[in-house]
Amino acid sequence: MSYVCPRGGSISVIMSQYNNKTDERVWDFACKATYRGIINCTWTDYINGFDEGINFSCPFESLICGIENLRSPIEKDRKWRFYCCGNRRVCYANCVWTEYLNESKEYFSWQVPDDCYLVGVVRYHDEANARRRWQYRYCAMFPTVLPTL
Repeated sequence: MSYVCPRGGSISVIMSQYNNKTDERVWDFACKATYRGIINCTWTDYINGFDEGINFSCPFESLICGIENLRSPIEKDRKWRFYCCGNRRVCYANCVWTEYLNESKEYFSWQVPDDCYLVGVVRYHDEANARRRWQYRYCAMFPTVLPTL
């Protein structure tokens, strides 16, 4: 699975439904317009191994603007990486983590608050019980004042 927002956008909605027939989650995302002007974007490496948890936030004042995962049918799990984009003219503050949004095989849908932006992800992973739960970190964005040259 791979999803990238149009240039200048960031992930604003995350939906996931567990499919009992295929024994995996199906994911969907939506974006909102976020940046104007020059932005710098980069893919992370895969941040977890199969059957491992995740505790990730984009580095250097950047937002999650894309998500990709690689599924292993043997482990029945996914490795994840993120597309982080930033603009040196903004900074983030008032960051908050959500509570866990789901129990193991529950459907969930979550929207980033209107005045905030997605910066981080936690996935709790309990392999013994095939349990995976998700929470997200979001922040408000503020313009920075750059010195004039």
